[in-house]
Amino acid sequence: MFNTILENFHFEKILTALKNSIVYMIVAGVLTALIAGIFGNSFTYREYCSSVSFYVYYNPDNVNDSGVNQTSSEISAANKLITSYIQVLKSSSFMEAVSEELQMDGYTADRIKRSITTRAMSDAPIFVVYAYDANPANALKLANAVGELAPTLIPSIVKAGGFRVFDAPKLATAPTSSLSRSKIILFGFVGGFAVAFLVCLIIAMLDTTIKRAYEVEDLFTIPILGKVPLKVSKNKKGNSYDEIIVNDDSSFALKEAYNGIRSNLLWSRDEKKCQVFVITSADPSEGKTVNSYNIAKSFSTIGKKVLLIDADMRDSKLRQIVPNKDKNGLADYLEGKTKNVTFVKAGEGFDVVHSSENSSNKTELLSTEKWYSFISEMKEKYDEIIIDMPSLRLFSEPLSMSRTDAYYIIVVREGVTKFVRTKMVVQRLEELNADIIGIIYNGISTKSNDYVFKNYKEKTKEKTKEKNKENTNTKENTKDKTKGNKK
Repeated sequence: MFNTILENFHFEKILTALKNSIVYMIVAGVLTALIAGIFGNSFTYREYCSSVSFYVYYNPDNVNDSGVNQTSSEISAANKLITSYIQVLKSSSFMEAVSEELQMDGYTADRIKRSITTRAMSDAPIFVVYAYDANPANALKLANAVGELAPTLIPSIVKAGGFRVFDAPKLATAPTSSLSRSKIILFGFVGGFAVAFLVCLIIAMLDTTIKRAYEVEDLFTIPILGKVPLKVSKNKKGNSYDEIIVNDDSSFALKEAYNGIRSNLLWSRDEKKCQVFVITSADPSEGKTVNSYNIAKSFSTIGKKVLLIDADMRDSKLRQIVPNKDKNGLADYLEGKTKNVTFVKAGEGFDVVHSSENSSNKTELLSTEKWYSFISEMKEKYDEIIIDMPSLRLFSEPLSMSRTDAYYIIVVREGVTKFVRTKMVVQRLEELNADIIGIIYNGISTKSNDYVFKNYKEKTKEKTKEKNKENTNTKENTKDKTKGNKK
């Protein structure tokens, strides 16, 4: 878990996650504040303080003579007496004497002891006694009782020196400490918000789902070949693939995404008569089949002769994009059930070989010599071969092509793919020295800052408006000229 947090630590990702969770934090804070407001009355308090200070003399004869000045040695000796005086003041016998002096209900020696604190001054022979109570009048009575009893009772026990009241106690006009209901509500909100903040932060750090393109760039040295925009079909009755496969009616952004991928593949590979690309991913539903088809389609549009092979023996999806009534396919040929492979024409210079609907889960067929011979034979007939393979994290079939000169393309999908799983896939391929040519970042949000054509529509609309204005101005100028000629 700690390694996951370290790998997932990115300041921008943290900010984004917390920004998306701010509503939950506020709700948690408000709920905690409401609970604190309901039960907070039992925790409210106000505490007042009255203090009395004493001046200590080493010579007891000087206690009642305010005109006498102590020498430095006497002051030093008086300071040493303060510790003894305070110990006696805190004793149970002294507290009993204060309780008897007060004659107040509930003010026992133990309660008085808890209500009194002391402090010795470091630069003068003075010590201060503080009396605390929820009632300012009672705090004053406590301080007065100590001020009356201490100067006579304590020196009689210590048998050395003496002291007198230096500053008499006064009635406190404001509490020294308090906890109101409003403060409890505020603390409740802050506490609830802070707990929710920590929970959301931990969840964000443990969430390994890829949400931004920079996460892929930070984790891998493998280049991103292209970023394919997310498109959700509004036509629920139609084919779910209609709006995400490249065709003549596709949007500019979708076409341009695959044009960019095609260009990167053309420029980043060795010059060979035919190149084989293996498309795989970490998990299902990340867009392998759609990207396999669209890449093959994109190559065919520039005059390349392309073969798309559906080698997913477990969960084939290609027939939903390129229909074929013939249930025979690749597995039937590799098993020897059919003598020839059925090629389906998907476009000009674009052929498709389907997986079989008769023989499923025949994964061992992709490790036979007949499979490799078939690929070698097809390389003599086509310019580009695209192979749609199963997910590599779950199945090992894609590894069969690592013994060839094929290039691997890994598909990741924004909001779906987990980087820890893609990392495992990359490690498996690298252990076999497979050539990974790049990663396709699939399903990028059109609102993302990483999306190249984010503002394309807005810019197009602005240009259209400007052209319309120019046309309108031109028409008005033409009308004005016509009117002038008539006159």
